[in-house]
Amino acid sequence: MRDREQLMLARLASLIIGLFTLALAGPVLAQDEPGGATAEWLASRDSCSASNRAACDRAVELAAQLFERTDRDVATTWMKACMAGDMDRCEIGYRRFRNTSLEGDEHPISHMFARISCYFGMYDLCRPWEDFETTDPTKRAIVMADMCMQGASPNTCYEALAFFKNEKGFYNAITYDLSETLCERYESGSACRVWAQALEANWGYRRAWKYHKIACREGLQASCPDAARLKKRVDYLNRQQQAADEARMRAQIATQRGSTWRSQAYNAGYTSPGRVRQPITPFGSKPREIENWRRYERALCMGNPVNKYC
Repeated sequence: MRDREQLMLARLASLIIGLFTLALAGPVLAQDEPGGATAEWLASRDSCSASNRAACDRAVELAAQLFERTDRDVATTWMKACMAGDMDRCEIGYRRFRNTSLEGDEHPISHMFARISCYFGMYDLCRPWEDFETTDPTKRAIVMADMCMQGASPNTCYEALAFFKNEKGFYNAITYDLSETLCERYESGSACRVWAQALEANWGYRRAWKYHKIACREGLQASCPDAARLKKRVDYLNRQQQAADEARMRAQIATQRGSTWRSQAYNAGYTSPGRVRQPITPFGSKPREIENWRRYERALCMGNPVNKYC
């Protein structure tokens, strides 16, 4: 589980690394002698990580002593602690830094705290960047779904799936992706069932059977009869496919055999329908007819040496 959380955190870091790097590259507002509080704050902030939460706490403590409550340097320190897994600071940071922004960015840093919170499962803070104050549930659910695709917490994924699984139109594509992801990533029985139902609705009976089996195995009893029902359909489809393959093979063999027989008949002197055999001589093409034609030509030559046949 810890490895999965670290992987999720690494993916999230790639989403905001640009903004966060800009924040950390900004000027330090307080300066002191080497080895003083500012140097310790910088060292602690740089060391802050999921495996070194003590450094995060120390960095936050020193930032509170060195800077104003909502300064950018305090915000970036909290951001490191938030990314290290401090969910309390993620949620509080969203409210605390509403009026604090990075240089050159019109959006407050609170947006970044909200996005990280969304990633870690606080789905009420999932908001679109361009319309952060929206109350539109669809817009917020799309953000949840997008974060889920990037490795977010199962809480965020399940909330998005709960919203989209009953929606129609192009939202079905989001439902398919969410249910497949949750089924494959977490072997969630409920998600596997939703994915199986979506596959069956689109005539993917074999794959639907597979995912109903997973859902049943994971303890979702509702999928067990569906798995049994689809097993019969899949067996029927397999028999139909096998019969079709055998019929196609027999047809190919019959066609090849007929072609061979027709060639043999042609060689034996039979002119098949649609083909015209040009005779070797005006008398015909049998050996006796050929010999008679040659005898005729010799007779013509003996009577008229300049004849065209000579």
